[in-house]
Amino acid sequence: MLRKPYTVYTAEEFALDDLFVRWVQHPDDEEVAAFWHSWLTNNPGSTDTIDTARTIILEAGRLRLTDDELEPDEISSVWGRIRVSLETMEDVRPLQPDVRTVVGWWYLFRTVAAVVGIIGFISWAVWMQYVNGDSLRMVSTGPAQTRQLELPDQSKVTLYANSLLKYAPNWYGDSPRAVWLEGTADFSVVHRSDTSSSRLFRVHTNGLTIEALGTSFQVQQRPQGVRVGLRSGRVNLLLDQQQTRQLMPGDSVDVVNGSIQALP
Repeated sequence: MLRKPYTVYTAEEFALDDLFVRWVQHPDDEEVAAFWHSWLTNNPGSTDTIDTARTIILEAGRLRLTDDELEPDEISSVWGRIRVSLETMEDVRPLQPDVRTVVGWWYLFRTVAAVVGIIGFISWAVWMQYVNGDSLRMVSTGPAQTRQLELPDQSKVTLYANSLLKYAPNWYGDSPRAVWLEGTADFSVVHRSDTSSSRLFRVHTNGLTIEALGTSFQVQQRPQGVRVGLRSGRVNLLLDQQQTRQLMPGDSVDVVNGSIQALP
């Protein structure tokens, strides 16, 4: 299903977007932060909308409202603002006092219900993302277990025993393609014609980032470091987000204590 571009998102839609929520909740996630910083640089007109969405998420996370509940002082504040607004409502003020009271209370209850419903819904959605693994899908294997996975871009993964893979459940056209691996996995990455940095496929594991386009390779997290073997295509190895080595088909390396060692 096609998704409309971020450039036409409202603040409320940003506040319910997995990738945006992860950025707000985890600003130290370099992969996601780099995407949003780049997007904002290219779309400065959306800054106010982004700021509003960020506030919604942070406030919802602070309040952690469920079941449409508000704290007493927050309920009092909402009712106070609504009462003030009722005094100047054109469709209430001209009526007779008794009628105005009835209609005013009707608007009051209706508005409170709407406000509580909106806050409750957004808070519920954000809270669900807190308890559901911070918006990342997690797939794990036990001893002697192997699992075959298809990622959102149709890249294939074989996840070997005692391993864990995390990734966002939806990768849209302008979203980064990234997974986080603990353990061992084979990757067969779908090639994309867009070779810009934001569209590269990245595997993050134990301080190392493997960056690829259309590629087949294995990543094995070991007690002493990480082993990477390339079958086809090309990958870049990055330590501390800096390119340190490019692998060609048939190359295998161990990454130990920040150094890359070629295997025979």
